[in-house]
Amino acid sequence: MSGITRLSDISCRRLALCHALPKTLPVYRSYSMFSNALSPYIKLSSSVERALDNGEPVVALESTIISHGMPYPQNVETAQQVERIVADNGSTPATVALIDGKIHVGLCESELDLLGKAGKTAVKTSRRDMAAVLSQRLLGATTVSGTMIAAHMAGIRIFATGGIGGVHRGAELTMDVSADLTELGRTPVAVVCAGAKSILDLPKTLEYLETQGVPVIAFGKEKEFPAFFRPRSGLMAPWNLETPEKVAALTRSSLDIGLKSGIVVAVPIPEQYAEDAKEFEQAISAAVRESEIKGINGKESTPFLLKRVAELTGGSSLAANIALVKNNAMVASQIAKSLSRTHGARPLLVIGGAAIDVTARIDAAVDAKHTLATSYPGTVHTSVGGVGQNISRAAHFLGADTVLIAALGRDPYGSSVKAALKDIGMDTSFLQYPGGSARTAVHNALHAHNGDLIAAVADMEINGMVSAQQIKEAFAKLAPRVVGIDGNVSTLVISTAMMAATQTRSCVVFEPTSVPKCIGVLSALSFIKRSEAILDVSRLVHIITPNEIELQRMAEVALELGLVETMPLAETVEEMAHSHYTIEASIIRDALTLFPLFPVQIIKLGEKGAAIVSPSPKTPTLPLIRSIRPLKPSLIINSNGAGDSMVGAVLASLLIRKVQINAEGHIDLGPQEFDTIVNQAQKASILSLESSMAISEKLEPGLLKED
Repeated sequence: MSGITRLSDISCRRLALCHALPKTLPVYRSYSMFSNALSPYIKLSSSVERALDNGEPVVALESTIISHGMPYPQNVETAQQVERIVADNGSTPATVALIDGKIHVGLCESELDLLGKAGKTAVKTSRRDMAAVLSQRLLGATTVSGTMIAAHMAGIRIFATGGIGGVHRGAELTMDVSADLTELGRTPVAVVCAGAKSILDLPKTLEYLETQGVPVIAFGKEKEFPAFFRPRSGLMAPWNLETPEKVAALTRSSLDIGLKSGIVVAVPIPEQYAEDAKEFEQAISAAVRESEIKGINGKESTPFLLKRVAELTGGSSLAANIALVKNNAMVASQIAKSLSRTHGARPLLVIGGAAIDVTARIDAAVDAKHTLATSYPGTVHTSVGGVGQNISRAAHFLGADTVLIAALGRDPYGSSVKAALKDIGMDTSFLQYPGGSARTAVHNALHAHNGDLIAAVADMEINGMVSAQQIKEAFAKLAPRVVGIDGNVSTLVISTAMMAATQTRSCVVFEPTSVPKCIGVLSALSFIKRSEAILDVSRLVHIITPNEIELQRMAEVALELGLVETMPLAETVEEMAHSHYTIEASIIRDALTLFPLFPVQIIKLGEKGAAIVSPSPKTPTLPLIRSIRPLKPSLIINSNGAGDSMVGAVLASLLIRKVQINAEGHIDLGPQEFDTIVNQAQKASILSLESSMAISEKLEPGLLKED
């Protein structure tokens, strides 16, 4: 990085708002009423404690699946995979076990390994066993009921498991009813499961849950209660909710009105495994007969049945069991993430375009004069794109809780975009559908054999149809910490988002997108100045991320609209250009022109790296300008999403750092932090340059760790 230059003759203006702004938003920690009394027995891992303190989503996981569910080391590997799925979908995993007289909520690798190696020598611990295991300092693996108790004590509201216990057949004679059902009646934790095994008396199980006052939800499109290996049991569930957001809303309502019962969220097994359900059922029936002959019952019954069924099916039932547990973990994480938004955790909100990219490439060299005259053999590739979608995808891969607002048509392309986002675990509940004849945006490009663009058609009209009213509603529901806006949306939407962000004190980042669209933010500022009677519209946008050409156009239009008063003195620009030999004088001139409007500018310079403009820590009215050295890709395969990956990384970093905006409209980050953010963002850009995908799937949260 080159030296830092101060400019004393560029002044900043403070933001004058019509309404007073709240200084802080509350952070919620949802401890149970018993937490203080039982705190000596609870040991939270550092990651779980940090997440709970910050109001971030956490998902509890049981440990009997590790100790009693499968052999070592497959049990530990599966547990690690399940934890990874929870994390990849935006929540912190919290596997529960009793170790050395403490209830551990969140296990480290060595503790997972300890349980895995212990196997069935670990005590299978439900409510009945907890006090004994703790007092004797034994190793205890928690069941559904044991995990619910621990989760409730720690303040965790969502728990993922395989299946719940139920009423056994013949229970009217044996009184064999799982402790899971009574626990669900008295502990307010939502249990995400694949229903209950068909070897149980399912009608009586549902009846018992009704008696206990437990809401039972069939999750997804199916309205029937699932029966573990079978997605449908023939029994209608009392409630059917199709999205994580709806389940979260029900959970929040239950907590708000003080209900003490839990919730069953029954998720059907993934369809590809449901085809083998009949074979599994036959194996289960055979295993049940064996257990009866051998006199195996009580808490030893389930481990025996799982093992015997796996043997009878040649291991395929075990694979299905693991698959449904992973699927439940994914759904639970999405529910927890949505639930956390209702009480304090603030996500990243991206507003912009989503599209389908159709790219055709001709196989062999063709005379350019005749390229459009006929058809040629070649390849056609279809992928999900759009600036807003790319940015949000990159931020999501990097660990940010990301919500995308974009307009889609009710057509196959729109369905493809939504499905692609759901596949990676993103929240799709804020996608908009303008209706009528609106078509999902499509960018259709034709390339020569060497990759040069011959022609393209961009059908992007729908990007201007994003609803401003729904933008207001999204801010009210989400209170986003960071807002990214791409230039594809309308002036009205940009201005609405900027004004809403003043009420939530959100950090606003504008990605100019292209030369024609980069002026949208300036039109929006001019509109606000006229319609809202806000004379000073500086600090409504905190960061812009233009390239060199977009920066130049924005400076020109800002002067034309009277949003900035004058260009910097030529002598000042020349002096600064001399200090920053890697930054051209024209870039410095345009950046200084825009500084009164946009206090932080991350200027993308391609092979030359980047330039950063940000306020001086001691005197925020003065800018600091510096260059960031470029990183070199080992191989450039696809440049389509490199810039979007960089912006997505910037947004993710701001969210992860919990950026705040003070009363004067300044960001609470210093120059060194911005330099680190941009260096990390360049790494994200490089990964996408080296990928055939617009946004590399190698992007992961570790990329944003401090260097």
